[in-house]
Amino acid sequence: MTESETIHQFLQAFAPEIGGRSSDAVGPELTRSIEAFANGDLDEGKIDEVSRELLANENALETLALLIKGS
Repeated sequence: MTESETIHQFLQAFAPEIGGRSSDAVGPELTRSIEAFANGDLDEGKIDEVSRELLANENALETLALLIKGS
């Protein structure tokens, strides 16, 4: 199992998808937060916020996977 698959499986275990948000575009601010998340540069409160976005938005999760894959 790849790292991105492991992260995806981990996040899927926490909550069901929130309807209507799964295909929202990932804006510049969220992209910066996801990059910081991938690098381990977020405080605990921001980690919770980004984790909720990753759970609710398939595009955000794909952004994280691409960042990890590119590392």
